[in-house]
Amino acid sequence: MKLLIDAGNTRVKWALWDGSQLQSLTAIPHADIAQLAADWRGLRVDAVLAANVAKPDIRAAIDAAAPCPVQWQRAQQAAFGVRNHYRNVAEQGADRWLAVLGARQLSAADVIVANAGTALTIEALTADGDYLGGLIVPGYRLMLASLAQNTANLDRAAGQGCAFPQGTEDALASGAIDALCGAIERLQARLAAHTGRTPQLLLSGGDAALLLPHLPPATRMVDNLVIYGLANVANGS
Repeated sequence: MKLLIDAGNTRVKWALWDGSQLQSLTAIPHADIAQLAADWRGLRVDAVLAANVAKPDIRAAIDAAAPCPVQWQRAQQAAFGVRNHYRNVAEQGADRWLAVLGARQLSAADVIVANAGTALTIEALTADGDYLGGLIVPGYRLMLASLAQNTANLDRAAGQGCAFPQGTEDALASGAIDALCGAIERLQARLAAHTGRTPQLLLSGGDAALLLPHLPPATRMVDNLVIYGLANVANGS
């Protein structure tokens, strides 16, 4: 059994992997990081694989709580039939690379990989295994927080996403949702033009359910692609 950990900017997600299925998928906010020691005490695992884009104190807390030494993952030039075309692989967040590897485990087609968390990351992967790169966009709450902090009259709760917002609260929600979905669909269109095929869209992350109704009907929502990427690595190690 393997313990797989995705330490994001807001939450730490973890699951157990038996080689074929995920078990006990759990997410906790950074404020509850001390809970991990109790959650993991007594786990019978032979390896711990993790990705971290959070601050060093979160990584240190995970190291201290883990039942065995943590194998921290980094982006690679190539793995599992995927070639990374990122210009400087060393600067790329491990979560983005692992989300691509997770997508490859789930689909052999051309894929757009959208992970909607604190930031929205969007990646382009061809059926031939070329990871072409992607986008980083402020996430839904970051967009709203930026407007609240940098304008005189927009520090208010967002409303509902709708086609023609007729109030400021709905305009805030709809604007942020349209910006995020627009970025996803623009990269999807560019990948389609590049390959001549319509890419599948995989959507993950804490705000995936918020965006899903506003994306094409064929969009597939997957609960934590980074964890699936770690599972891919675990099976190949």
